[in-house]
Amino acid sequence: MFVNQLGWDLRVRDGLEHDEYDDARASNIIGFSTENRVVMGLRFRPTDDCSMLLDHFSHVLPAGIRPIDDGRTWELSRGFCIERGMRRHNLRRKAACMIAPLELAYEAGIDRCVGFTDVRMLSFCYGVGWKLTLLGSAMDYGQGEAVAYEVEVSQAALDEMRQMWGLPRPSHVTVDRLLPGEENAHVAAARLAREHPELQKIAAQPEIGSATHPSATTGADVYYGRFGTTRSASGGH
Repeated sequence: MFVNQLGWDLRVRDGLEHDEYDDARASNIIGFSTENRVVMGLRFRPTDDCSMLLDHFSHVLPAGIRPIDDGRTWELSRGFCIERGMRRHNLRRKAACMIAPLELAYEAGIDRCVGFTDVRMLSFCYGVGWKLTLLGSAMDYGQGEAVAYEVEVSQAALDEMRQMWGLPRPSHVTVDRLLPGEENAHVAAARLAREHPELQKIAAQPEIGSATHPSATTGADVYYGRFGTTRSASGGH
């Protein structure tokens, strides 16, 4: 995804892309299709020991901002989505992927998340309901322009996103263990969805058609075009 489509310089081992933040403290939200194919994800990690923002992009941060490594901040990174459906259900699933790390952060006593994102992602981030504040100006990073940001993590912010999209509480499924006879996490997740019907709101459905992007000229343009959400289209702020 990031190497082949976006041209990022990452290590690839056994078909997996790695950077220095893929360690024991990193976690990932992963979304699957009806064929159990990975179609979306977002990484989150505490920033009290290291972070991409401070290690590589501290020069873009304005003076006097709240410290990134204050122990109450997580960093979001490596977000992706190849689910092309544009129905309300597909957009709700994308919103669930975006709210899930904020839910987990809030439970852990974290009150903001930060990151560094391509500016083409901003309309999507605003559109799904993130309470977003930009930290400085955009800068060229080789494959486009990107900007540092922080997103509010609070009960009010989470409640507003859930109401906007009709999301369940929580908006993610955690598989702690497999029951006897369950061969993988997908079977366990299906069981949890049956036990908690609200989770069907974010369960995968077969895609109907696909979005086209006739003006896209690069892999990155096609990729960012797949998000397809704007503030006006999804009622964001």
